[in-house]
Amino acid sequence: MKTKQKSVRVFEIITNDYEKLQNFIEKKGILLKRFLLVVKTENEKIKEYLQNKPLEVRFVKPDFESSDEKIELDEPEVKIVEKIVKVPVEVEKIIEKKENSTKTKIFDKIIRSGFEIKSEDKLVFLDRVNAGAKIYSSSEIELFGEVFGNIVCEGEYMIVKKAQKGTIIFHNEEMPEINKLSFISKAGIKEIQ
Repeated sequence: MKTKQKSVRVFEIITNDYEKLQNFIEKKGILLKRFLLVVKTENEKIKEYLQNKPLEVRFVKPDFESSDEKIELDEPEVKIVEKIVKVPVEVEKIIEKKENSTKTKIFDKIIRSGFEIKSEDKLVFLDRVNAGAKIYSSSEIELFGEVFGNIVCEGEYMIVKKAQKGTIIFHNEEMPEINKLSFISKAGIKEIQ
């Protein structure tokens, strides 16, 4: 017999408001592809809508109680369940460098699960980005360690060394698995020799 322990990524959604759910899925759907959605609803229109989406969805009875912490999003009736691990600020060492009017932030430590970075600066990561970590930049992102977390880049380009299990979204498009150092731009993905 062979067994493996895996981390399960689950979102719990509690709503009977079809329009709010539809807006939420349209905005965040690309990020939810690798999650199991557990939906508590009595609304048949919501059930039909979600069954026609390329998402992994399970419906539970509205009185089903989970034991995990619930975190409320912008939408008041939509709740998310995800374990968050607080990481001390001392874990990161940031070196800032002026480049024209934008800054470059360099992270030379592991970005741990639960750590979130949202920036308008160019970001450079020299070590691994763990599963559960979330990174967003409206500028460029360069990742020289293995990627297991969620990365969203809206800049001119990305450089990624290896991302077999992480989710990389470049200009609202999910990138395939990356096994070699690659340059990603609007023109596509090119391996760097």
